Amino acid sequence: MVGTESSIDVSSKENLDKLVQIGEQLLKKPVVRINLDTGLTEPVENGGTNEDSLKK
Repeated sequence: MVGTESSIDVSSKENLDKLVQIGEQLLKKPVVRINLDTGLTEPVENGGTNEDSLKK
């Protein structure tokens, strides 16, 4: 997140709607873990989406 989306002080309707949109996009992304050796994120095998993971 960049700009006003990352600020906790901006609670305008426009910014809150943008945060909802960002959250919905994150739910559709695959579950990832951080590889501690490389510092990079890697998809979890058979992990599904973040939304699927939260339903478990």
